[in-house]
Amino acid sequence: MEDRVQNADRSEPVNIGMIGAGFVGQLAHLANYSDIPDCRVLGLAEVRPRLRELVCRRYDIPRAYAQHSEMLEDPDIEAVVVVTRRHHTGPIALDCLTAGRHLLTEKPMAATLAQATTLVEAQQRDTVYAVGSMRRHDEGVEMARQMLAELRDTKELGDILLVRLYCYGGQDYCNMPGFVASGEPRPEELPGWSVAPEWLPRTWHDDYDNFVNVYVHAINLLRHICADTPEVRHADLRRRQGGTVLLDFAGFPAVLEYGEMDHNDWIEGLEVVFSRGRLKLSLPPAMLRNVPAKVELYRNTGRGEEIVAPLANWSWSFRRQAEAFVADVRERRQPIASGQDALEDMRLIEAIWQAHVGNQ
Repeated sequence: MEDRVQNADRSEPVNIGMIGAGFVGQLAHLANYSDIPDCRVLGLAEVRPRLRELVCRRYDIPRAYAQHSEMLEDPDIEAVVVVTRRHHTGPIALDCLTAGRHLLTEKPMAATLAQATTLVEAQQRDTVYAVGSMRRHDEGVEMARQMLAELRDTKELGDILLVRLYCYGGQDYCNMPGFVASGEPRPEELPGWSVAPEWLPRTWHDDYDNFVNVYVHAINLLRHICADTPEVRHADLRRRQGGTVLLDFAGFPAVLEYGEMDHNDWIEGLEVVFSRGRLKLSLPPAMLRNVPAKVELYRNTGRGEEIVAPLANWSWSFRRQAEAFVADVRERRQPIASGQDALEDMRLIEAIWQAHVGNQ
């Protein structure tokens, strides 16, 4: 299998196999891969028969499989994109990695650090393993990360006093069109992994599962922007009521605050407060197409205050993520959101929840 991957003809489009055809799988992933010239969606594995038929017809996918194991027996499938329910993602990803396929899964890569470690250890040499931390592919995020690195290097705005990361999520589907539905129930008997670590009391499992699913994006973004993984100082986690986490990057503190809302607003962003200025990053809802994050730099120039607001191109992080995965597969390069890097997300999330449980 490894030789087959290494010897693939890179002048030909990358043959993609999709596993899962739900709402996010169709509109955030399949719709993008179907439109990228450098790849071809060759097959779809979906356990719901009618949905499998409808989606293959909608996106002109020539090969269909009732199970992902059937897809992995197809030697023409080079790379796989997995978008399934969270507790099913781990075992499917493990099968793909063991089979030597290039792989991108939706976030979170798994529910626990132990599960995530199992996946990373299963990755074969010269294969690409990416996790869907699509915020890293946002053009506005790229701008902010570069600006922060320069500001920390030049000390133009002095020392960092605080990093504030916040996410108050409402409805982010943004009335996206084109979703194909069949009304079929999802099978419940499929293999799945635990949604929480063994050390966590069972009464917290649902809240932990919700936190990992929603706020792993925030954790990953914070690590990406600051180019480091912080220590946890304090955590007070609640679900719909909201929660706060106090973190320490050694040179400066950081605060994560979050909560769920019952309306369409979406309030997510990051602010870096310096002694002589502030860098602000405002993120759009994930499913809002072609609207990148907004970047604003407030600074004291010595001649007065000014605001710099560079504009990113009209682009969508999910589209850029798909393009990056195809390019990574063609070039056999390390993704900017790799499975190895995502281990740190799981390590930090478990540390946050250990701090929370210790405060009870």
